[in-house]
Amino acid sequence: MTTNPEVEQKKTVCPLDCPDSCGMVATLERGRIISLQGDREHPYTNGFICRKMRRYHERVYAADRLLFPQVRTGKKGEGRFARISWDEAWDILVARLTQVVHDHGGEAVLPYSYAGNMGTINRFAGHPFFHRLGALRLDETICFAAAGAAWGQHCGKAPGSPPELAGGADLIVAWGINIKVSNVHFWPYVTAARRRGGRLLVIDPYRNATGRAADQYLSVRPGGDAALALGLIKVLVEEDLLDRPMLARETEGFDRLAGYLRRTSWSAFVGQSGVSHAEMRNLAQLLKSHPQTFFRIGVGLTRNSRGGMAVRAILSLAAVLGLFQGGAGRGVLLSAGAFRAHRDKIRFPELAAQKTPIVNMIQLGQALTVREPRIRALFVYNANPLSAAPDTGMIRQGLLRDDLFTVVHEQVLTPTARYADLLLPATTFLENKDLYTTYGQFYMGIAEPVIAPMGEAISNFELFQTLAQKMGFAEPPFLQTVEERITGYLQDMEGLPPGTPPEGPAAGTWLCSTLAESEGNLFRQGGGRFVFARDDEPQIPPFACLTEAGESGDADLHSRYPFELLTPPHVDLLNSTFGERYNALLGEVLIHPEDAAAAQIQDGEQIYLINHRGRTSRFARVSTDTRKGLLIAEGLFWPVEEGGINDLTSQKLSDMGGGATFHESRVTVQKK
Repeated sequence: MTTNPEVEQKKTVCPLDCPDSCGMVATLERGRIISLQGDREHPYTNGFICRKMRRYHERVYAADRLLFPQVRTGKKGEGRFARISWDEAWDILVARLTQVVHDHGGEAVLPYSYAGNMGTINRFAGHPFFHRLGALRLDETICFAAAGAAWGQHCGKAPGSPPELAGGADLIVAWGINIKVSNVHFWPYVTAARRRGGRLLVIDPYRNATGRAADQYLSVRPGGDAALALGLIKVLVEEDLLDRPMLARETEGFDRLAGYLRRTSWSAFVGQSGVSHAEMRNLAQLLKSHPQTFFRIGVGLTRNSRGGMAVRAILSLAAVLGLFQGGAGRGVLLSAGAFRAHRDKIRFPELAAQKTPIVNMIQLGQALTVREPRIRALFVYNANPLSAAPDTGMIRQGLLRDDLFTVVHEQVLTPTARYADLLLPATTFLENKDLYTTYGQFYMGIAEPVIAPMGEAISNFELFQTLAQKMGFAEPPFLQTVEERITGYLQDMEGLPPGTPPEGPAAGTWLCSTLAESEGNLFRQGGGRFVFARDDEPQIPPFACLTEAGESGDADLHSRYPFELLTPPHVDLLNSTFGERYNALLGEVLIHPEDAAAAQIQDGEQIYLINHRGRTSRFARVSTDTRKGLLIAEGLFWPVEEGGINDLTSQKLSDMGGGATFHESRVTVQKK
């Protein structure tokens, strides 16, 4: 790729929790990475990457990169540590874990990890070890749980539509997703559709970057998405705009939903959604008059007490419109579901002597402070809960416990890492081999290390394989190499093209899933049909319907905390990753001009956001991009003077899947 012998290029894959999962090219000069670019040969990446990742190599070589094992020397939270050798670190780790298990049992140990590295092997590297140790199990629900449960309720194992189909759409509906910030590689399909005369409709509680670039924007109340989608179906029912032969042929149970909609008054749909009857009629007509419609649905709209129901209602609307049957420009994409494999092949639950209790990761604060029997050891990797989990004030309280031994495996000194008793250096994706699938497109790839590990950093996989052996665990999974674990995982995987080698694709090449139905019919391969109503789960309403709000609808909280708060993504952060770049920044909060005037808040003024869980500080940005009564705080900036934004969010769970309710907090504002 270059004629300069001192310059070389190597392919890799972005590991971050993003639907794009970009193919990338690293350029090295004398063995040092000098730039990262999009891979022009990756069919979805098409040669460009987001501005966040273009600078990722700066983290690899940063002065504050964690490169050696360290032990705490100051008080918890002060971030003062002393360097030790790996031999000393292993001795401490083995001795402390052994003592905890001896004194309190394996269930006194809680592993905490998520998608800080989406490489399949390194993401799940710790599961075999903690199963064998007999530790608590972590319910990994913080992102997609509610959306996934809702999809499964109606669509089973059907994959989503390939995003490429959107390029042929006459109408793209971006519902609860800020494409230009959190799914930027979908935007070229918006551009392609527009060149053909297509339009982009954005539905979101605030006018985000994508909403500002849309042909049409519709503001919906937070948590009102189900009411809007059901209202649109109600219009189609009442005005007899249904394709009844298609519904009879391709779906089941629609009459039950239609009967419910007829019985329910318009005031309920209007009240919950904040969208008028007239606006719903106009939108329903728009959808009906554009048969080549593509729905791109975001998971952000699920992070409230009605989140699962929101997805169920939107999917039901898509089914009424016939979008699941595909065709040119037609489809529904929530999560791709591109490759189906049995994760137990890499998690090895059979290593556990018995099933141990489950802790929902959203409720880490409760687990560390009030759970009995008490957790005595916390092992954090692939995660930064003190920024990214809800109710971080309670988590902070738990991390301060003298009787809690906390291990953090990390690349930089995150807010969580500052509370570690033992701090271990982690590699970046550029120093690992791994397998990458994705949830926003249909390609798979394997990446080899671009450089050798910096300092004494080790990967998640090496960490837990070595620790298992030092703990005396001799079972076969702990003797595997990365290559062997990849091969085992690929066995019987659905979606692999014929002829795929047992070890997977060669590094730098890309496999397209056979589940990517080129015409977009999501049920063709499974032979199933969209199910509007089912009765096999008594605790869940049989069909999409209106439900009551949680904290956002609490009259007592409303009287004390008059504003609703949303915490959507920021263009320069991915969850809390890259927070070290903005360590002294508070971030902004959008406030409507009428609310700002009533509180005598000026644009650019520093203010406090406060509720019964805590407080944080942001700079006010007065804007009509948000609704009256709604504050928008983009990004999980690391705490500076006060707690972070998640000091204000709740550990309560969503209506399905045990998901998070980040977007259902009530707050008040106060001038600093």
